[in-house]
Amino acid sequence: MRKNRFIKFFCILGIGAYFFLNTSCVEKFLPDVQEAFDREVNFTQQLYKPVLGRTTLFSNNFQSGNSTLPLTFEITRIVKADGSPAPELTDVFPVTVWKSPYLGTEKTLEEIEAKRTLEYRPLFQIRKHSGEFVMYSNAMSAFVNCSPSKGYLFDVKVENKGGYKYFNNLQLVPLRESDFEPSIYDSETGLIKDKDYIPATAARSIVLESGSYTSSEKIQVYLRENKENTDKTKTLTFRFYNSDYTPISPEKFNQTKWDELIHGFNKEMGADYVKYDVVYPMPLVQVPSKYTNSEGNLLKLRFAYDRITAMGYRLDSYFEIEFGIYKEAHWEVIVVFAEGAPEFRDYE
Repeated sequence: MRKNRFIKFFCILGIGAYFFLNTSCVEKFLPDVQEAFDREVNFTQQLYKPVLGRTTLFSNNFQSGNSTLPLTFEITRIVKADGSPAPELTDVFPVTVWKSPYLGTEKTLEEIEAKRTLEYRPLFQIRKHSGEFVMYSNAMSAFVNCSPSKGYLFDVKVENKGGYKYFNNLQLVPLRESDFEPSIYDSETGLIKDKDYIPATAARSIVLESGSYTSSEKIQVYLRENKENTDKTKTLTFRFYNSDYTPISPEKFNQTKWDELIHGFNKEMGADYVKYDVVYPMPLVQVPSKYTNSEGNLLKLRFAYDRITAMGYRLDSYFEIEFGIYKEAHWEVIVVFAEGAPEFRDYE
């Protein structure tokens, strides 16, 4: 019995060693796994027109086909359209980057600022493994060529271990900066186009003291920089006026969610204004949140109120505005009801 057990043990050991040695030999002669590089890889756009003065990300702009990922991207050359050097885009500058994600739930200015840091980078970059282009907000028309000039030409190398491909003479034609959007300025001349205000984007059931309804086009929104305010902490202030520029108390908009209106702090409500401490730009990032429109590129604010009508029912009224501000400063949002004063009183 004992002899049979030893025989079985050595047989099993021998079979295991045989399979191990043969498997090792087979693996030794297997070819290395090769990365695939699809020669049909391509950028989906050849012309890039970022607006200066704000950080712009161009995403979903590259088709990798059947290539093995990740690919590696590099800008190998960037020059002015006439072929001359472009040190303004090849030198490095201090730019603000996020070191941890902005969530929109931060409780203080300090918590937001702690998520950002300064790094030295070129003002126009390509992300190493995604092919996304970034133009940083430090790029300004004072030293960067912008439309109507022909801008810049640049080359990109895309590669992995399976191959590589060059894309030559892609175009970068920046647009002149605008401090806010929707812009009232011509992107080429920098002059005011036709109106120095933006209209509200929506209005519902806003009855004037005259008894008529007003529309969103007749609610004029002016964005003004308060250059007299020199405080270090930046602010955003809201003011409301009738057509004769009589102030309207913000308390009249009694259904407005003031504490959730914007991602601001230290709200201060006076007789004719509401002010917040904020961090610019606004929105801080292009991500949809409760403070923005569905695209996440503009703030979306609703100012609401209600009143009892002559028919005895409660009328809910509101108007909405959408905008973005990109210059760090003290800003005021001035809302003017151009056709007359809204009716806020309950019917008695």
